[in-house]
Amino acid sequence: MAPDARTDLQGSLQAELMQIVWRLGEATVDDVRAEQPPRRRSAYTTAQTVMNRLVDRGLLARTRRGRAFVYRARLAESELVARSLRERLERVSDDNRRAALLNLVDGLKADELDEVARYANRIRRERKQQ
Repeated sequence: MAPDARTDLQGSLQAELMQIVWRLGEATVDDVRAEQPPRRRSAYTTAQTVMNRLVDRGLLARTRRGRAFVYRARLAESELVARSLRERLERVSDDNRRAALLNLVDGLKADELDEVARYANRIRRERKQQ
């Protein structure tokens, strides 16, 4: 992903189309529209415009296949969420960053807490070795 790509999904349609592309792996505009609920199906040009904006922002990649473009996500959903959270946390004070992180950890299930603890310990050991 381009280093200057914005990770925020601006609006529910962008988020919905990204969810569909993540689920399908790669998709044309017609594929994405076919996955939308019929009552909320976007016009072809609307879906295409939104997807092209996501390409411009570095969130989707686009390649031509025959007469159609095929789109794929440039990041996994989890990577996008992590980058988005990191960007938001970088914009707040240290105290608020710490409070936000503690609130996130407080909401984890026991097995998730164990996994985070193992990961934190691994990072701590790696940093000591540097």
